[in-house]
Amino acid sequence: MSAKELSVLRAGVEAKAGADSPTTAGTEQSGMPRIPEELSILPVRGLVIFPGTIIPLTIQRAASLKLLDDTLPRTKVIGLLTQRDETKEEPTPQDLYSVGTAAQVLKLLRQEEDNVLVVVQGLRRFSLRKIVATSPFLRAEVDLPESILPPASKEWEATLRNLRDSAARLFELAPDAPEQARLMILNIESPEQLADFLAPNLNVDFAQKQALLEELDVEKRVRAIQKQISAQLEIAEIQQKLQKDVASQFSDAQRRAYLRSQIKAIQRELGEAEGGGEEQAQQLRARLACDETGRARIEATRFHSSGQPGILRHCQLHRDHRRFALE
Repeated sequence: MSAKELSVLRAGVEAKAGADSPTTAGTEQSGMPRIPEELSILPVRGLVIFPGTIIPLTIQRAASLKLLDDTLPRTKVIGLLTQRDETKEEPTPQDLYSVGTAAQVLKLLRQEEDNVLVVVQGLRRFSLRKIVATSPFLRAEVDLPESILPPASKEWEATLRNLRDSAARLFELAPDAPEQARLMILNIESPEQLADFLAPNLNVDFAQKQALLEELDVEKRVRAIQKQISAQLEIAEIQQKLQKDVASQFSDAQRRAYLRSQIKAIQRELGEAEGGGEEQAQQLRARLACDETGRARIEATRFHSSGQPGILRHCQLHRDHRRFALE
């Protein structure tokens, strides 16, 4: 999952994600604050904020701090537009995408004189209609386009169910994904809200996420997200299989080590030192060497099988000589 990527933006980035990962909450139209026709525009870079997303942003640029000071006493709703080029310190309207998200400022924490942390929640998409001011910060008249839903059908229902199941499985395999996220996926009924919930967590760059934000056809948006989730799910399942294989091999090694330790313990209980098997073999060989008759028979058999009858007769005479001496 890529929720953490929003909190790993480089130092000094304007309106960058804070230390916490973003979450998403379904936005109810009835409880949504009124969105003015004219919005103060806060440029953000390195991330795209979708409707429903709740995320902390660090504000450092002078123009953006001025925006908060002038706008928040009148309205808590501002416009968020992503920069095309992250390196621009003072972006112009041409440096910003034309479609963004109207957001409500939920909390403001002034950490230092030139460093403010705000927590915002995305409300809905907007598009720029007309720039009305560029100084001391950007202000623009905006339109609020409506998303286009496909007609109800069994195929559309199956598409949504497939997206829910794939996303729930992906969140299940993600070690850092909260259980609440999986439950929310299964309980979100609105196709548009489901797509906007999943889009921020895709492992794609912000330009691809911006394209999803700009897509008003919900069916196309859902299918694009499904494609990305299917690819991520395939990778996650392969990783899980590799982890299980490694864990299984490690368990086998542990089991063999345990059995070896048990064998050594049994040998110690029986009074056998390590390497006792070799000592027993040496003792048997010594006993066999002392038994001349047994030794002669073994040698005779061995040499007879090797086709050396002369040596066999020598062994027989040697044995007869020993028997004569004993008598």
